[in-house]
Amino acid sequence: MKNSIKTLAMWLIIGIIFIVLLTSILDNSDTKMTYAELINKIETSEVTAIEMAYDGKTANVTLKNSTIEKEVNIPSTESFMDYITDYLKSGTIDLKEKSQSILITILEILSPFGLLIIALIFWFLTMNSSASRK
Repeated sequence: MKNSIKTLAMWLIIGIIFIVLLTSILDNSDTKMTYAELINKIETSEVTAIEMAYDGKTANVTLKNSTIEKEVNIPSTESFMDYITDYLKSGTIDLKEKSQSILITILEILSPFGLLIIALIFWFLTMNSSASRK
């Protein structure tokens, strides 16, 4: 029983390391843009569409003459929305809001319960293994 827990823990650690390495490799600078670059591109009318994330912290920007969407971190949603209001009224920029995935919503709701269940199972297994030794 102890060996299976150690094996599970080892595979979890290997999985986490793999995910971190994969995300660092896939983090491509061609798909990123700074907030200052976004403001400059808006002023020069190079931005055609902005898709805000559900939390308003990031946005995907579509530029003229480009097929690649660029991701931008938005430091303040209120000030950004105040800034682009005139551009939205004139119709030079199309603004959309991305809704949150239902899978992420379910995971956010279930994750505290999942952690509690894992802790209880681990506690139960350690209690059983200590009781069987006596």
